[in-house]
Amino acid sequence: MEIKNPRRILAVGAPDSSVLHLLKELTGSAPELTSGTTAGLTHDWALETKYYTATLPIWIDEIPNVAEWRTEFTKPEAREVVGVLGAWIYCFKKPVEQKDADGINETMQAIADAIERACGIGGDIVCLAVAMPQSITPYLEKTGEEWEEACMEYGFEYVDFEAKGKNEFGEPMGEALEACDWESGTALDFDEDEEEFEGSFAAEEAEMNMELFGMKDALHGFGDGEEKGSEELEVEELEVMMRKMVAIKEMGEGMEEAERKRFAAKAVNDLLKDL
Repeated sequence: MEIKNPRRILAVGAPDSSVLHLLKELTGSAPELTSGTTAGLTHDWALETKYYTATLPIWIDEIPNVAEWRTEFTKPEAREVVGVLGAWIYCFKKPVEQKDADGINETMQAIADAIERACGIGGDIVCLAVAMPQSITPYLEKTGEEWEEACMEYGFEYVDFEAKGKNEFGEPMGEALEACDWESGTALDFDEDEEEFEGSFAAEEAEMNMELFGMKDALHGFGDGEEKGSEELEVEELEVMMRKMVAIKEMGEGMEEAERKRFAAKAVNDLLKDL
């Protein structure tokens, strides 16, 4: 069975969490880093099991400030984005000090809060907390059992990347994701003059990506009514714009020419509306 419109995966972590390395090991490839941040990058994972096949869209985000990220992702307007996610992959470096471990717990709590606010308690969502190798030694020693208990408290399965990416049951993280229910019934509304575009997977994907990018803009201070006249803010705004344009280009790849033109026109129009 082919799942034609699957739910998405959101891979998140601190700026130095090696999320692209994790995705390469999981999917066999990873997007290229075109700027100083992985936030806003997208990737596809062609997943095939004996029960189904699906191409899972993966969104990538960075969490430089947990409190600010939590504020944005628990807002009512974030529910539509969070609601189409079938899985979260939280990637973190193994802690060096106790304060680092506290930060990991704080991040898992923030993600759990975002999920609960959008989907309620007990939603059918896979949450993996993947511990990546730490280059600094010595680092804080925690047993696998301690990690499992800590992650379980926030609704996450613990995965040790150094232990061949396996969870507490000895399953590779890919198998844990394969068991997720990827079927999606989500559909978005479009203007009446875009009937040809309406209902297509590309349309929904573009709309949801723009929603996510819009939230990231708000997180970085755009759209809050403050002046953007300084050169530093103008440069940052341009970088955000470029990341969005790259994402639009990537999402249009593989489409028929006519569909790609409609997709690009709408996506760019939506982007300009936010300026």
